[in-house]
Amino acid sequence: MGHPPFTSLKGGKSGFGSIVWPSAMREVNLLNRFTRQFLFLIVLVTQICGVTTFVYNSKAQCFRHSGFLRFYSSLVLIFLTLFLMVTTSKMFDNLQAVWPYAVGSVVMLVVRIQGFLESAEIVELLNQMLRMMRQVNLMARHPNLFRLKHLLLLLLALQNLLRSLNTIVGINKRSAEAYDTLLNSVVLLIVLAVLLSFLLQITINICLFVVLIATYSELHHCTRRISNDMDKLRLYSVLESGQFMVLVKQLQGITEKLIRLHHNVFRITVRITRHFRFHWLCAIIYGLIPFFSLTAKDQNGFYFLIISALNIIFQWTIFAILSRESRITRSLCTFYLTNYHMETARTIDELLHQEIWERITVTIYGITLDTKLLFKLLSISAFCAFVNRLEYLHIQCPQ
Repeated sequence: MGHPPFTSLKGGKSGFGSIVWPSAMREVNLLNRFTRQFLFLIVLVTQICGVTTFVYNSKAQCFRHSGFLRFYSSLVLIFLTLFLMVTTSKMFDNLQAVWPYAVGSVVMLVVRIQGFLESAEIVELLNQMLRMMRQVNLMARHPNLFRLKHLLLLLLALQNLLRSLNTIVGINKRSAEAYDTLLNSVVLLIVLAVLLSFLLQITINICLFVVLIATYSELHHCTRRISNDMDKLRLYSVLESGQFMVLVKQLQGITEKLIRLHHNVFRITVRITRHFRFHWLCAIIYGLIPFFSLTAKDQNGFYFLIISALNIIFQWTIFAILSRESRITRSLCTFYLTNYHMETARTIDELLHQEIWERITVTIYGITLDTKLLFKLLSISAFCAFVNRLEYLHIQCPQ
């Protein structure tokens, strides 16, 4: 299997150092087992809703397309398209009251169609992520990639989905103005299904980002362990030159593999952010619609706006965490500066010159989704909500 991912230096009876390698891979702990089951449950729900068209092949240990799921997804997509076309055309009779939901329906439908057309690329990206995760597990010598903070992010993503579904209460009151009671009930069920499929696509993207965050975190742990081994090796000045060079060569080879693996993870992250950039653009538009259309005249109105703001903040928090964890200098810079062997230093310098030092930035068509843009959007949203509130108070209390 080649060199192990990292080393641990211990002195023998003769006073010389030796590299001790773990003999076997540890078992999957309860936290990681639960996290994996949670991710597969999310995928199962997307399959039932016709959002995803791939299945996991346990024998080949990879994702593949399913002809049945693709046929089922196409039927669901055709039905939703026809339904939204009919309901949107009827909304024009009372456009002033229901235009936010007409725009939201179109946005969700466009995302649904785009996800169906690009289903082949997401399968390729998922298989690349699986191969990358196996390499990281081999590098770390344990399969426990996820930690408690990563599971909490996944649970928050689920809470974000359920919280967004609660906005159907607001849709109920507005849509009742355009439809009778019986038709309104049927419409709400289908709109709920459309909203659920849209939110599931966003949740899938968030889950992939959390997996990437966990991968970067594990790479940082591996780098720190290699750095500690380098520091321990420095203390063994009594080593014979031959033994010393063997240890340095082994650490040098492990460092090369680690840097190249970090670059592979970086490239997969860039491809994933580019693949979902249209989804995030539509998600931002959908999240901002309530601030431009809804008047916070009661408790439900305030609750609706707060939910929209929390959803946007949570998405930006995921972007910020991914950007911070992807910085190679976060763990490698100290190791690079404290390195003392000339040949190893030259190898690292050449590798880093070819690779990427910068951190990941989530962008959509040239627009960087950072905290500055978040503050601008929240400020504009708060201003629009404030203006709508003043307008409502002015109408209720005319002079």
